[in-house]
Amino acid sequence: MQHPIRPARRYPRIAADTVAYVKILGDRRSEKVAWVKVLGAGGCMLVCNDTIGYLSLMELRISLGSRELRADGRVAWESREGRDHHVGIEFLRIGQSDRAAIEALVAASGAAA
Repeated sequence: MQHPIRPARRYPRIAADTVAYVKILGDRRSEKVAWVKVLGAGGCMLVCNDTIGYLSLMELRISLGSRELRADGRVAWESREGRDHHVGIEFLRIGQSDRAAIEALVAASGAAA
């Protein structure tokens, strides 16, 4: 049986291990702290200790070396794995220099599409 060929990802991703500060829009509570486990120019995968909510809009601050990236995002998917919540974030708005910094990091890692 042949397997269909998956198209190349629009934004290659790399494994990451850094912190993100998440502010859910319309939520009066303080920022959530989450761990970025996968990062690409189009989004990231966070691991956090509670749910964020499918399609929730947010402001993100992601520590990347000596700089802090800022992006607006939306929850594209969410799943629970034991006590952790794995959350896929699609970047809706990210500055050109921040996107370029992620792209350079991905390129330096030799990540395949």
